[in-house]
Amino acid sequence: MSLRAGAARSFRSGTLALVAVMMVLGAACSASDNEVVFDGNPSAETAGSGAEPVTTSAPAGTAAEETPTTSTILPAAAGTATTAIATAASTASPPAPQLSDRAIEALTAPVLVDGRFGEGVTVLGPGAERSDLYLETADGFLAQPSWSPDGGMVAFSRASSAGSWIVVGPGADGYLTAYETPFVVFYIHWSPDGRFVAMLGSADSRVALAILDLDTGTVKRADSAVSYYFHWSPDSTRMLAHLDNSRLQILDLSSGEITRIAAFDFVWSAYQAPSWMPDGRSILYVRPAGDQSEEPPDELVIHDLVSGRIEVLATGAGFFAFAVSPDGARVAYSLHNLNYSTSMYLVEPGTGQVAELDAPNTVAWQWSPDSRKILLLGISEERQLSMDVYQDGAITSYPGIAPTENFLRSYIPFWNQYGHSHTLWAPDSSAFVYAASDQGDDYVFLQPLEEERPLRLGAGSMAVFAPRN
Repeated sequence: MSLRAGAARSFRSGTLALVAVMMVLGAACSASDNEVVFDGNPSAETAGSGAEPVTTSAPAGTAAEETPTTSTILPAAAGTATTAIATAASTASPPAPQLSDRAIEALTAPVLVDGRFGEGVTVLGPGAERSDLYLETADGFLAQPSWSPDGGMVAFSRASSAGSWIVVGPGADGYLTAYETPFVVFYIHWSPDGRFVAMLGSADSRVALAILDLDTGTVKRADSAVSYYFHWSPDSTRMLAHLDNSRLQILDLSSGEITRIAAFDFVWSAYQAPSWMPDGRSILYVRPAGDQSEEPPDELVIHDLVSGRIEVLATGAGFFAFAVSPDGARVAYSLHNLNYSTSMYLVEPGTGQVAELDAPNTVAWQWSPDSRKILLLGISEERQLSMDVYQDGAITSYPGIAPTENFLRSYIPFWNQYGHSHTLWAPDSSAFVYAASDQGDDYVFLQPLEEERPLRLGAGSMAVFAPRN
């Protein structure tokens, strides 16, 4: 066996570290021709008739990739193309959580909830408010609800035997608009300015990218690869994509031009989504080190696209996850390796100052909006999902949970991508939300940082806070 073949096998084993960890937890008001508007917040009694979209073909002479016609696609669960990373859900009954006496009225910002079994999308709060945005018919499946950056709009995927759509509308009472999509959507990411909605789905045994332009109401298929992870530029004009663990490119939305940033024949380590820095001129990604004969072989770097300057933040091998703090002052990164505990660090770009976090069991994490805290999701000794918060060198632990199957399979293994588009944190960084199983049912919970016990908000398989109140 050649050295490169052996390294490839070692690499595959290393990237299975996160998979092994997951096994412990589990033993996308006027209608254009290709859209339909229906009344939001239907009751359960009317959802079966008035809410069913009536699809139309694309206008004559329109390119099919820009306004896809209806195709028959059977309902599919969110993340169909990627959920193999999480195996069968745990059959053990977790102990009932000790709950706070408060409930939904404690919310200070809206929470978007994915219903159990894809039957509905709901907004909870703030205060005691509840809005059922859409209740699905028996034939359909809803998934992947996502907030717009300003917290005023939502988007979610809808699939039925009649076709597939991305549904967009206000996060309170109003009208929802359904746009036909060329595939069943399993991931949704709004542009920072809220004008575009990017989505991923399976097509021809590949992961395909399509973009909804809300100004024109058209959906255009833009790209595809065997694996596809991406991040919007801060000005919403470009998309930085990591393809097939070997290519890094930028898609210009106005021209459709794709610029290759880097291409590697072989990479020891793996990562998911690359990241724009807040300045809009620099990007963050992992590349092979210059001398592949030395250990460690890979580098986490900041690449200035204007000057060409590259700053090496860290070196290592395994599965990298990384994110810049919202204020741009620090970069957090973790490194999973099958043979070692998770290593996690904070780095200050420019100065190179490094701080290590004592978080050896972490599998996913997210910066708080105030850039002062990091939510750490890990594996507890009881084989539950631990919930800890890092701040100022200290870690505070909160009650462990048994995550819902949706949270476990569709979100946690890909949190390096979801961290760009979904937030578990309240906008004021005072609390976080999550979905957990409790005595055979799925619920969403709120954990205020100043309280020891969580609050049960209601039924649901996944929940995310609005980015803004």
